[in-house]
Amino acid sequence: MSPAGGGTGIYLSHGCAEGWYHVNSDWVALEPVDAGHRPTPPGEFSHTVLISNLANRVQPFLRYDLGDSVLLRPDPCPCGNPLPAIRVRGRAGDVLTFPTSSGGHVSLSPLAFGTLFDHTPGIELFQIEQTAPTALRVRILPAAGADPDRAWRTVLQELTRLLAGNGLGHVIVQRAEEPPRQTPGGKYRTVIPLA
Repeated sequence: MSPAGGGTGIYLSHGCAEGWYHVNSDWVALEPVDAGHRPTPPGEFSHTVLISNLANRVQPFLRYDLGDSVLLRPDPCPCGNPLPAIRVRGRAGDVLTFPTSSGGHVSLSPLAFGTLFDHTPGIELFQIEQTAPTALRVRILPAAGADPDRAWRTVLQELTRLLAGNGLGHVIVQRAEEPPRQTPGGKYRTVIPLA
């Protein structure tokens, strides 16, 4: 999850051996909130989460509603990392689950992908569709005047890094020729799980 600019590889959060995601709070402010956008206490799942990018000067965003439910750990994580730790419930229908080489599974919520694209120069819109248990198809809409191939190379590099960091280096990432698409109801989904 990368909110920083220019393909620096700085992620919104990273997983630990204890199963928590540690928020890079020097790059992003993360606010778990209830349905009225009031703070949710640590130890309780939020209705949604708001993020503010503290690093991107080109395209900053403040209190962006990700729509994911998260739980902020109320005590220090046993792994020893002092950064705030969260558990992501996500929107159940939008979580991507991948098999691991050891026979287990790793699930990634839209939060894991959302800010990865927000900092990528030349990307107006994106959409990730899981087409097989270990395959992703990525649709991008380049920004006006952007070099689509250069934007794609950055996207591929960051997405590959995110997957590898979660033990999913075996997942195949394919570039789609078509732009992101809307659902029949007109809704735009950034993440589409395997049917």
